[in-house]
Amino acid sequence: MIDLHTHSTASDGTLTPEALVELAAKKKLTAIALTDHDTVAGVPRAVEAGRKAGVEVVPGVEVSVDSERGAVHLLGYFVRPDDPSLQAKLAQWCQARQQRARRIVERLEELGIGISYAQVAELAGSESIGRPHVARVLLGAKAVRSVEEAFERYLRRGRPAYVPREMPEAAEAIALIRSAGGVAVLAHPATLALKGTDLEARVKELHALGLDGLEVHWSGHSMRQRRDLLALAKKLSLLVTGGSDFHGDNKPGIQLGSGRRGNVRVAESVLEALRRRCTLSI
Repeated sequence: MIDLHTHSTASDGTLTPEALVELAAKKKLTAIALTDHDTVAGVPRAVEAGRKAGVEVVPGVEVSVDSERGAVHLLGYFVRPDDPSLQAKLAQWCQARQQRARRIVERLEELGIGISYAQVAELAGSESIGRPHVARVLLGAKAVRSVEEAFERYLRRGRPAYVPREMPEAAEAIALIRSAGGVAVLAHPATLALKGTDLEARVKELHALGLDGLEVHWSGHSMRQRRDLLALAKKLSLLVTGGSDFHGDNKPGIQLGSGRRGNVRVAESVLEALRRRCTLSI
């Protein structure tokens, strides 16, 4: 089995790239994709650890793009981590993440919660700072009792400390992934809050921009949603991918390689299909 959607401490996961690979080996996964948010900084470390542990590590990234209904997440598989254009854009987007985190902390301070951006940056330990880092600082300050409570009380859309992100357009992100040798896949389509013909129309728009696939097998998808997404992928001749969206302790209900209560199972054939589609020489 494989897991094509994982996060490390290079973004908002709680395991280092090496520890993530070690856990994959313990779970007898043959391959994982490291898909940190707006960064490929952890990929070389994960690839090297994978060589030693006998686990294939697919170089990947997860990018948030702008949409009228909120963020759309795109997964890039088999990107070249050292591609200059990719590196430059990811650095720009990570800077936007940092600016957003500063504004979130400022709003929390206005609410009388005494945490600092320095604490958030220190905890993140990387350029790719996200709301989970703020949530964990809030937890450490005993302002909340859990990461989930931090999001529910302060950090989700519509909550008092929520700050929207500056994000690229889908066309730019898809073109960037493909120019870096990668395959562009729509992550967790259920989070778009679209159904039926509305979802199909949105996927068709992305397909016209160069989208290669859909993440069908994901921790938050019901069996019915998976069936519908499989049918849509077949209809539009899109690749089918899947992964747990593992973040370690930041999403404690999701297990590497198996999602929530074993509801994610991704076969090696999925990776082979991705490999055939990509332009990167393996």
